[in-house]
Amino acid sequence: MKRSQLLNNIICLSLILFTISSSYAQPLLRVEDAVKVGLEKNFNIQILRQQEQIAINNNTPARAGMTPTVNTTGTVSYAINNTQQNFFNGETRGAPNAGTFNTRLAVEALWTLYDGWRMYAARDRLTAFEQQSRALTTAQMQAVAANITLSYYNIVQLERTTDNLRYAVRLDRDLLNLVQAKKTIGSATGLELLQSRSRLTADSARLVQQEADIRRLYMAFNQLLNRPVDEPFRVDTTLASQMVISVDELVQNAKQSHPDIILSKLDQQIASLNTREIKGTFKPELDLTANLNYSYQRNAVGLILSNRNLGPVVGLTARYPIYDGHLRKQNLANAKIAEENVKLRQDELLYTLEAQIRTRYADYQSLKQLRDLEDANLRVTVDQANLARELYRLGKITNFEVRESTLLEVQARDRAIQAGFRLKQAEIELLDLAGMKMFQ
Repeated sequence: MKRSQLLNNIICLSLILFTISSSYAQPLLRVEDAVKVGLEKNFNIQILRQQEQIAINNNTPARAGMTPTVNTTGTVSYAINNTQQNFFNGETRGAPNAGTFNTRLAVEALWTLYDGWRMYAARDRLTAFEQQSRALTTAQMQAVAANITLSYYNIVQLERTTDNLRYAVRLDRDLLNLVQAKKTIGSATGLELLQSRSRLTADSARLVQQEADIRRLYMAFNQLLNRPVDEPFRVDTTLASQMVISVDELVQNAKQSHPDIILSKLDQQIASLNTREIKGTFKPELDLTANLNYSYQRNAVGLILSNRNLGPVVGLTARYPIYDGHLRKQNLANAKIAEENVKLRQDELLYTLEAQIRTRYADYQSLKQLRDLEDANLRVTVDQANLARELYRLGKITNFEVRESTLLEVQARDRAIQAGFRLKQAEIELLDLAGMKMFQ
């Protein structure tokens, strides 16, 4: 019996010492630091930043069609022909294998002066694409930050639950020692001793499994941050709710700052600019052309031995489509429909977002009350368990009663931890729905 007691004490003490030593030997990773690391190393965010740079590169006057284009052309040819020329005066000239040499060099410039203001709509559309790309990056960062924050506090919740289980193991060990002492003086039975030892063994096994679960969760969190999965760290186990903003303020902030709302507004702006571009096709176009030409020709036979030209050519070209099978009218009608669809999707998004915020806020208020009740209940069960252990030490209650009071205390601690975590989870989801930045 003494050997069994010694073995149980060694097991429990080893678990506790191992947990404490390994925990304090690891660097502390705060939630804001975890979010920062996750955002820096997230591959999707890196890709979106590259896409953002592409949108910046594309936002130029040249891509909008606002700048002239300048090209050069050059042609060199040599022809060999059997030539026979008959003139009106009766003279005849001919030459076998007569050669004709031609060369032409030109610099050509084309500049669209007017296209129905389509180039300005295209410039604004490219600017909107740049803003949209930046908004997509921000939306991804917000989603990643929210996921990291929830995962972090899930670890906190499991750590606190594990601490509660360690506390239960310590209580089991203390109760076992007390039962053994009482049995020594004859005030406890062997059944009580076996029951206490069984409870200690069962809780110790649960603690071992819980520690394994925590290690897997830590590895998964490192993977989420794109760090080595075995990189050690510990979390700040503080689990406090800090949100004090009202539901109306959350809804108002969501309408202004939620990433999906911002993207929806940009989609509406792009659809409107697309309509402007199509309206421009109903107006004429005016192009300015300018060429600088050089040509040289030399003939083996004919009236002219050689000919050389050098000089500029400047002109204006106007275009106006008269009939295109009503394609422009169809394109304009489709653009207006697309613009209306974007507006409908934005209205739907606003309605859905407000409904989700108000529903989750009601859950938050209920969870806040539940957390307060569980905390109050925990204080009662702790006092009850302490009193039960003292009464058992004095021999006024049974082993079953003290074990039941201890179980109630452990369960109350678990419920309080779960209530605090669910409240924190609701808070994070509300902040995310309201579009409040969860990263620096």
